[in-house]
Amino acid sequence: MRLLNSLYRIRKKAEEPCLRYDIQLDAGHFIYRAHFPGEPITPGVCIIQIAQELLEDWLGRCVRMLVIKNAKFLNVISPLATPTVSYVFEQIATDASNATCTVQARVTAGDVALAKLSFTCSLGMVSERRSNVCYD
Repeated sequence: MRLLNSLYRIRKKAEEPCLRYDIQLDAGHFIYRAHFPGEPITPGVCIIQIAQELLEDWLGRCVRMLVIKNAKFLNVISPLATPTVSYVFEQIATDASNATCTVQARVTAGDVALAKLSFTCSLGMVSERRSNVCYD
């Protein structure tokens, strides 16, 4: 299940000095009714999936998570307390064959660090990305 335009919407994308997406979380999304009623918290798996989807948006191709090297959740991400968060991609490096990509990213709200992520993805063909749906 894709979370873009459901759990969150992209508000702004900037590429200087590094790739940054500002997103708006939807506090009414059904995930928050289960996690947790009355005190919604963004699940860690969703924080990681959002990073993957934003990377796909920027690259214009499908990516599949291979290895999560590091995922530090430093502060709770609540759509009520912090409805807008930023994903800052500090490093995106592809291998020589352009088959994999290593990423380091931070999730922030203003000056507050919410999460730090480091992962490696396989890169699909550009033609595999159709209508925001990726095919394996």
